[in-house]
Amino acid sequence: MAESAQKSRARTLALGAFGLAVTLMAMLPIAAHASPAEVVPPEEAEQTIQVWIRLDADKSPMPGIAVNVEGEGFNEEFVTGEDGKVIVGLEEPGTYTVTIDETTLAPEAGFPNKNPREVSVSSGAKNAPAIFLVSPDNLATGATPAPDARPSQSAGPGFWTLFWPKVVTGLIFGLLLALAAIGLSLIYGTTGLNNFAHGELVTFGALMAYTFSGILDWPAPLAIVMAVVLGGAFGWAQDAALWKPLRRRGLALIPLMIVTIGLSLVLRYVFAFIWGADRLSLPNDPKPFLVFGSVSLRFTDVAGAVIAIVLLLAVAFVLLRTKIGKATRAVADNRSLAAASGINVERVIRIVWVGGAALAALSGVFVGYYQSLRWDTGASILLLMFAAVTLGGLGTAFGALVGSIVIGVFINVSTLWIPENLKYVAAFVVMIVILLFRPQGILGRRERIG
Repeated sequence: MAESAQKSRARTLALGAFGLAVTLMAMLPIAAHASPAEVVPPEEAEQTIQVWIRLDADKSPMPGIAVNVEGEGFNEEFVTGEDGKVIVGLEEPGTYTVTIDETTLAPEAGFPNKNPREVSVSSGAKNAPAIFLVSPDNLATGATPAPDARPSQSAGPGFWTLFWPKVVTGLIFGLLLALAAIGLSLIYGTTGLNNFAHGELVTFGALMAYTFSGILDWPAPLAIVMAVVLGGAFGWAQDAALWKPLRRRGLALIPLMIVTIGLSLVLRYVFAFIWGADRLSLPNDPKPFLVFGSVSLRFTDVAGAVIAIVLLLAVAFVLLRTKIGKATRAVADNRSLAAASGINVERVIRIVWVGGAALAALSGVFVGYYQSLRWDTGASILLLMFAAVTLGGLGTAFGALVGSIVIGVFINVSTLWIPENLKYVAAFVVMIVILLFRPQGILGRRERIG
């Protein structure tokens, strides 16, 4: 009997162990599914949310405030820094709920104007804003509105709070776009070629900067200089090995344009093969460098804008005040007459190719800092460059500058009314509308048409 009892106990223990094992195995997929998404550093993330917490009275930042961000498998707590801001890196696009822990607010400060707040983050979107304004006039979350409560306090941040950051970032993007578009415009002006491979010159500069600073750990200024030098060399090699021989053979402009499309595809997939298809990030400090009102800029944003302005002024000086600049304008106006006047047209074209490629490479570097970097970064903004050149006036360097700034500001400001992923559509709509009234572009001349 004792032996029978022992067998019964052993059988019971075995069944219990088997049941426990089955239960644990069943729970493993649930636990794996419920595990939160990994926190990604903002500089490495494809998309980010920028949370601002400020006092409504004087727009001063509020540091040390606890913030929760939840959505798409992500649920993390953060604390605002000295600038009253926190940047949250996200693995996945989607809709996220941003909630302030109101217990971390000083009693005299009041409450946020809307808490929690839903933020829609599209793929690749950087710094999707979640702006909270704290005021004693606002009510605690869940409280019954007082009869004299102002309805505007719960309507979210004011229009101008959102408007000015978009204008400033649009100006910066427009300046970076102008660096690339000027080279595209001058190449068209001197050769008549619509270069659809110009975007790859932008990508090449960004990838060179990433190689030297991100992989080889060179100092950023040296990496940028090397990217610009190699970008100019790449432009020289393209003209010497491909475009000059084709010009000598008298190839028409339409076949030449088709060659640029083929070259663009080849270079694009060479970049993907060498550097991979994943999104890359240039080493960058995400901390604010310049803050005024609701506008917050990183050091690379400010540096890119300043360098772009200096170089654009330098290009203007070269075109207006130097012999090579006057020769370039002469070739752009009438190539045959310039050649008859003793100007070495091929030398001018070669200089334009080198200078335009170097400017495009520098544009690519700061576009990589401005957003992020991929094998098709330049191709993604190529149509914007053509829009800027067409809007400003075909073949005119100054028109490319004006068109780029108009395009840059308009696509950013338009996201106040339309979804983020439709902002490029708005750029082409405004281009079409302007060209309906001024077909030659803003600074173009009528005799250039056709």
